Amino acid sequence: MPSTLTITWLNSVFDMKKIVFFFFMAFSLSLSFAQVKEFPLKHEDFSPLLLNGETPFYGEISTGKAEIKLQIEKAVKNPAKPEQYSVSGYSEVGGNKSGFSGEITFTQRFNVNNQPDEMLVFADFVMKESGSGEHSGIFNGKARMQMAKLITKDSRATVTFKGKWKNYSGTLDFEAWWANFVPKDISKVVFK
Repeated sequence: MPSTLTITWLNSVFDMKKIVFFFFMAFSLSLSFAQVKEFPLKHEDFSPLLLNGETPFYGEISTGKAEIKLQIEKAVKNPAKPEQYSVSGYSEVGGNKSGFSGEITFTQRFNVNNQPDEMLVFADFVMKESGSGEHSGIFNGKARMQMAKLITKDSRATVTFKGKWKNYSGTLDFEAWWANFVPKDISKVVFK
């Protein structure tokens, strides 16, 4: 027959296991809830802003600051993931023109300081160029749009993309940016 001390010890071990299990479950649940962060503007359609009125975006690529022209010709909102858009179009640098397709995923929205009717919307992007030559590769990085909080069919936005381009063979790797306006200093444009 077990002694009272043994029974007390077994009960305390069992209680400790219950406490550890409770804290483990509480911690796991808090992590799973913390990771669920939904983009708040899923009901909006950013396609017209990404298409930029059928006008190309202009910017710079490479250490030599070569001009890049990038045109998004198609932007389709994913009905299953409304923060995600499939895009396609072309990029052109120094006479080399290449089609691309990819994704833009909107991630965050912020108010603009001192402009109560404006908002900033941030996204991640990946755009893969077609072709296999030395001047074909992948763009990836961040995008931002500043626009009025009330979005209508006539809404306009300043749209800026900033990231990297790396060719498929891995021999070229450049910083790149493009926008529908000319920033005074791209290094001061904030991306989230």
